[in-house]
Amino acid sequence: MIQSSNQDRLIARAENHYLYLSDIEAYFEPFNSEEDSLIKVRSYINDWARQKLMYEKSLINLSPEKISELNEMVSDYENMLFSNAYREFVLKSTMDSVLKIDYIQDFYEANKLNFRLKEAVYKVRYIIIPLNNVDSREITKRFKRFQDQDMMFIDSLSFQLSNYFLSDSIWINENQIRDQLYFLTERQQDRFLKSPNYYEVKDSLALYLLQLVDRLDRGNVVPLSYARKTIENIIFNKRKIEFLKSFDNDILQDAIKTKKFETY
Repeated sequence: MIQSSNQDRLIARAENHYLYLSDIEAYFEPFNSEEDSLIKVRSYINDWARQKLMYEKSLINLSPEKISELNEMVSDYENMLFSNAYREFVLKSTMDSVLKIDYIQDFYEANKLNFRLKEAVYKVRYIIIPLNNVDSREITKRFKRFQDQDMMFIDSLSFQLSNYFLSDSIWINENQIRDQLYFLTERQQDRFLKSPNYYEVKDSLALYLLQLVDRLDRGNVVPLSYARKTIENIIFNKRKIEFLKSFDNDILQDAIKTKKFETY
């Protein structure tokens, strides 16, 4: 049996093309059953063979002119793929310096009136305390006050909590909040989201402590933290247009300067 230099197992041959076990393993995810694997692998092998055999037939039966034309098209396509991949690589590597917080802040300040909320956004925090928790009174007191030391105290007891969310500097929309507050009825959610305030609910399972820290209604200027991703995309697309205008020509001019490109 013919094998590769690293003793990879040969699975199939079609003319002068060889299919190895590593090729199949790289293509397929693990299978659920042996029967399923045999069917899919056999189908893959047959498809591979058809493609290779068809290719060899084309080399024999197509005219030299057609083969030359196709080879030129393949070469052009290969160049295009590599060139585009390189452009994307250079563009993304330069964006690290462009997308700094100062640049984003400046863009936001210059254009903030164009960023208006299309939906209300909120800052919230909550914790769920099992009813049998012996520290519930202390946790409640610290949750209401919520200074730095209180946040550290609650976080240190997180293993006693059923669930918690303390990232109250993050703006989230109503759908995200309602998904998080699954433990509240719709009426309770509506009451909680009405205005910034402390809110407490108890049922047979747990004590729920909630704080609506802030709220911005539709039509208000979007907070920078909430708009940052959008701004990054705007800057990236703008930079991409500028980049594509000059990059190819810069490559050519650099090659001329370094004597890597010459005309005779």
